[in-house]
Order: sequence, then C-alpha cells, then structure tokens
Amino acid sequence: MDADEDDPLRKTKPNLKIRKDHRSTSTSRAYSPIRIFDVNLKVMLGLSVFAFFVIFFLIHRLVNQAEEAPRPRVVTPFPAPKVMDLPQFGGEHRESLYWGTYRPHVYLGIRARIPWSLIAGLMWIGVKDGRYLIRHVCQDSDELSTYGWTHHNGRDFGHQVLVDQSMTLATSFLKSKVDGSG
Repeated sequence: MDADEDDPLRKTKPNLKIRKDHRSTSTSRAYSPIRIFDVNLKVMLGLSVFAFFVIFFLIHRLVNQAEEAPRPRVVTPFPAPKVMDLPQFGGEHRESLYWGTYRPHVYLGIRARIPWSLIAGLMWIGVKDGRYLIRHVCQDSDELSTYGWTHHNGRDFGHQVLVDQSMTLATSFLKSKVDGSG
C-alpha cells in the first residue's frame, strides 16, 4: 500500500466545473446594465468641478440681480412739504418732544432726539448667587420680578417700579418747561 493512497487529503475529486476566464468576466461586466463601482475617477472629478462652477455662476448671477434691483420711483400728484416741516410738528410740539425716555432695552434711559446727545440712565449692582451683577440693560437673565413703566404719557411724565429680589426701585420722569429752563 502506498502512503498517498491512505491519506484522506490526497483523495480529492477533480473539480469538473468550467472556470471562466478573467477576460470573459470583465467583458460581461462591461455590458451589464448597472455598473456602480466601475466609474472613471477622472471623469467624475471633472464633472464635479464643472458642476461646481456652473452652480457658483448661477448663484452669483442671482445675488447680483437682487442687489441691482432698480429702486421704484415715487411720483406724487402734487409737490408736498415734508411731514416734519408742517406747522403741527414745529414750535412747542417739537420742543416738548426734544428730551425723553428714548433709550430702548435699558431699565431707565433719558436722552435728546439728536444723534450725539447726552445720555443719562440708571444702573445698580445686584447680588445673585453670591455674585455681584450690574443691572442696566434689560435681560431675561436678570430675573427681575417686575419692571417697566406703570404710567407714561409719552411726552413729559413717566413712573416705573423695578423689583430686584428684595429691593424695590421706583423711578419717575418729569419734564417741565419754565422760564430759564432752556
């Protein structure tokens, strides 16, 4: 007896399946309807760069058209003076609106209605969680239980109450025109 005949690993049947040639699989793949992984990288990169420039050009054109939109021309049927030049808005009325509480987003702010005016306001230091905090600008994080005008006529009088934890501040604004007040 031969040693090769007793070895079970040597007793294999020959594979009778016909092996396809490598060239025949690549040609059949070339004709398959779905070729997901067989993409030329250079072509895809070139198409991507071209598409990027086309999209960039279109967006650039749209933005420039929006910026260069013609301003509509207003045509009035008759020449009219500006509203502020009317007699109703001059003299005493205009003077009465010169100073006021014209500073938004602060607890109390007083200024004149000119661009570079003197500004006055209210600022105080409060304590929260053992830290000192400056109160001036209205913020939700200040957690004041009450603030805002309780009475204000929009011209020469105003009263407000500010409640910051255990401290209550009451402010009043009064404007009067007397001789020599300017």
